[in-house]
Amino acid sequence: MYVRSSCKSGFTLVELLVSISIISVLVGLLLPAAQRVREAATRIACANNLRQSALAMQHHHDTYGVWPSNGGWDPTDWIVAVNGDRTYISTTVYETGITSMWGVGDPSRSSRSQGGSWAYAILPFIEQDNMYQNRSWTVAATCYTCSTRRSPEAIVPVNDAYGEYNGGGWKWGKTDYAANGLVIPNRPLCLTIASITDGTSNTILVGEKSMNPKDYDSGTWYWDEPFFTGGSNGTQRGGSLIVHDSPEMGLLFRDNWGSAHLNGAQFAFADGSVRTLSFLTSGDVVHALLTPAGGEIVP
Repeated sequence: MYVRSSCKSGFTLVELLVSISIISVLVGLLLPAAQRVREAATRIACANNLRQSALAMQHHHDTYGVWPSNGGWDPTDWIVAVNGDRTYISTTVYETGITSMWGVGDPSRSSRSQGGSWAYAILPFIEQDNMYQNRSWTVAATCYTCSTRRSPEAIVPVNDAYGEYNGGGWKWGKTDYAANGLVIPNRPLCLTIASITDGTSNTILVGEKSMNPKDYDSGTWYWDEPFFTGGSNGTQRGGSLIVHDSPEMGLLFRDNWGSAHLNGAQFAFADGSVRTLSFLTSGDVVHALLTPAGGEIVP
């Protein structure tokens, strides 16, 4: 005769607590691993962006006989604002009281007279000729954005505690990368590969610029002017520090290099190679890698 058992199958409280503990341990082990995999993927994508920029600069040199400049302003560099008025693009810094005018990329100009930065000048060599010809500064370029920091999105400049920014009411695309100011100076200077006597494998061409995380998507232009504009330190660096992005960094990001990656910032050299330099890299080594003809011996 079959007798139905009165016992119900299921977890006891102790078994449930043990199961939860095991799951918590597994999650604790897997989450950092997943974060490391995600960071590795974004770091590789960032390195590819830098390599693409360096190769495009080489193609620019092959085509025009010079590296691109970082652009710069002259009185003809005005644009039509959203409201239809003629306007100059500018940054006014509260700390100094100085207003700086910025050039704007123009496809009709030669390398030495180009108002836009190097990042504008090489657009035809990274399959962005339409953006170059149509002067589409309201469009962000994915290849100029490190996804560890921010998404490629053009935004309207917003005045803040640093200063005031005149973008004509337009949205503008930014870049997370800056050129080496000793190789890519402001216009009208354009250097040649012959000027890099230290060797192309020992000379930085472009790298990740330092930024404060609170400024990633704030709309500020302070040391982060758009890549369509020229002559600013938003697209050019000359400092010898490599620092990790941090909300506590204060103004350390000005003119320096850095990233949101874990181990260091990435740099593309004049030979097209991409390397990571640790946050612990000495200033003397960074300076030696920036100088195209310094004669230094780099360890």
